[in-house]
Amino acid sequence: MTAALDLSALDREGYLVLPAVLSAEDVAAVRAQVEAALGTAEHARQGGTVHVGQLAGPPIDRMREALLPAVRHVLGPDAELRNAHFRGPLPGHGGQALHADFGGPPPPEPAVAVAVVALVDVTEDGGATRVVPGTHRWAKGAPGGDPTRRHPDEKRIPLVAGSALLFNGHLWHSGTRNDSARRRDALQVTFARPGAVWSP
Repeated sequence: MTAALDLSALDREGYLVLPAVLSAEDVAAVRAQVEAALGTAEHARQGGTVHVGQLAGPPIDRMREALLPAVRHVLGPDAELRNAHFRGPLPGHGGQALHADFGGPPPPEPAVAVAVVALVDVTEDGGATRVVPGTHRWAKGAPGGDPTRRHPDEKRIPLVAGSALLFNGHLWHSGTRNDSARRRDALQVTFARPGAVWSP
């Protein structure tokens, strides 16, 4: 799979879509793990978005291996998986202001790379992640503010279940409001340089 990927897109655009980082069987297994956690105290609901933290197991391990070549292109050979958690905005929720994953002045190199791994098919109006291509090279923070304010160059990235959107932590990005009729289920997977500190 990785041989066919255009890793240079991570340099030009700051993001890349990777197909099938979870098989259909692994998607089902992760969803079952999430649903089991939703019946316990191991989850939280924040403003209409359901969260389950620190997922683990063989499907997560296989996903990590599928993502690593692209992650290492952004962060270098020592990049490490910091967390894999579930984020599921309910219908009408999930909108965020554009932001980058650092606080204060941007570090010279990105501290993190983030993958959004779809557990359901995600359409542009179903809570897709939006990105502003090329902003990872601007060395400045995103404007923040109103989650409904659109950037003229933003793109919403639809995903098929099992595929992933991987982006440089310096790229301007955000979740968008889920205007579909179902919860938008995805994993948010963070990789970091050893010892890196960032604003998740």
